[in-house]
Amino acid sequence: MTTPLDVPSNTIMAYVVPGVTHDVSQSIRPCKITRDWMDATPARYAYRCIPLTAANSMGWEILNPVDTEIVWDGKEKGDQLHFKVQRADPFAARPHFGGGTVTWYVPFIFRTPPDYGLIVAGPANQDKAGVVPLDAFIRTDWLSFPFTMNWRITQPDTKIVFKAGEPICRIFPYPLALLNEMKMEIRDLADDLGFMQQVQQWEVERRTNYQKQKDAEQQWAREGRKPELKELWNSQYAKGEGAENNKVKHQNMFKCEEPTNLRKK
Repeated sequence: MTTPLDVPSNTIMAYVVPGVTHDVSQSIRPCKITRDWMDATPARYAYRCIPLTAANSMGWEILNPVDTEIVWDGKEKGDQLHFKVQRADPFAARPHFGGGTVTWYVPFIFRTPPDYGLIVAGPANQDKAGVVPLDAFIRTDWLSFPFTMNWRITQPDTKIVFKAGEPICRIFPYPLALLNEMKMEIRDLADDLGFMQQVQQWEVERRTNYQKQKDAEQQWAREGRKPELKELWNSQYAKGEGAENNKVKHQNMFKCEEPTNLRKK
């Protein structure tokens, strides 16, 4: 029996499912940082929350292949799912588990380096009325078959629409041992006087920065323009300020690479 290839420590292998002859390379991409609902907030205020924008950009998205409409009867009416699909596609949404659950078979078998798995979830900070993504953790360091992405419909007799090209799944690697080895201790802040002083200083500077931001908003309104994302990140956290000696290399977002298509043509 042939031994599988070793997976480099900085690589996720995305093998196309056997039997697929069409190009599926465009069905996966790095996660996008922007969200329509965040764009629509006043002065794009939501982007000032750096933890949100960082989460938006973590990992890669798998895209829905075709326009799909789904209606769930509800458990009291037979627990049936009704699909209207734009065209036939082997990776289109379908019923599988029952309970109002919609399932996608993904076109890839993923392999991660030893002792890493994949977090499988819905797009970060992206709501969708009447349906919620189901999160999972997959041992892709040894799994030899594809997994599914699942969403659960919460509102019966409601049309749920997934557009072609809409992200329906997000993946990112996670080390297996991290949570088992990590400990948590609950303490009083006064146990660490140096850190307590940093907290107090941060609070004073936060109030100052808040007023500067409000003044900037008024200026943008007078100019009749929307601010650039970099203008919204006028905060200590965005700049990495507040860390000891301010020497931390702070990362506001992640820049996952585009997948490299090495399939033989």
